[in-house]
Amino acid sequence: MEKVYGTEERHDSLIIHKTKRAVLIYGYGEENGMGYDFRHTFDHEPTAMEVLEVITNHVNELTDQKILSGYQWNGYNVWLSTENQFNFKAAYDVAVQTGGATLPIKFKLGETEGEPNYFVFEDMATFTDFYTNALAYIIEVLNVGWVEKDSAKEWVQTLGLKNGEA
Repeated sequence: MEKVYGTEERHDSLIIHKTKRAVLIYGYGEENGMGYDFRHTFDHEPTAMEVLEVITNHVNELTDQKILSGYQWNGYNVWLSTENQFNFKAAYDVAVQTGGATLPIKFKLGETEGEPNYFVFEDMATFTDFYTNALAYIIEVLNVGWVEKDSAKEWVQTLGLKNGEA
């Protein structure tokens, strides 16, 4: 999907041209005071399943990117790669099991302008705050993605497209 600037509100639509080409306009966001939506051009009249697949894949990509780079904690932009999520969980689990005996522990949370941002967790209260907020952030982002995909499924069903249920 291509991000196209210049819109002021969300207006999901599928425009099917006489040439059987179709343009999907979906979603809405704002960046630097400008509204945008996402667009995908089909070189044929798509089926409901094709439209839903494009939207679902795009929502999944946006969700993954937001989890990866959207979490902020105490002024740090935290990189939540799958590997980092695993490392944070493993370290937190061991710290809980040992009553904090494995603390202090140092983690690279991300980078700013190419410079690493390290943080040393000295106590369980700080580590718990970091870890539980990271989990809450991930869960919230996933929930937003699920709601968006469920809404997309309902919307696509209203389009009356051929070949398959959405």
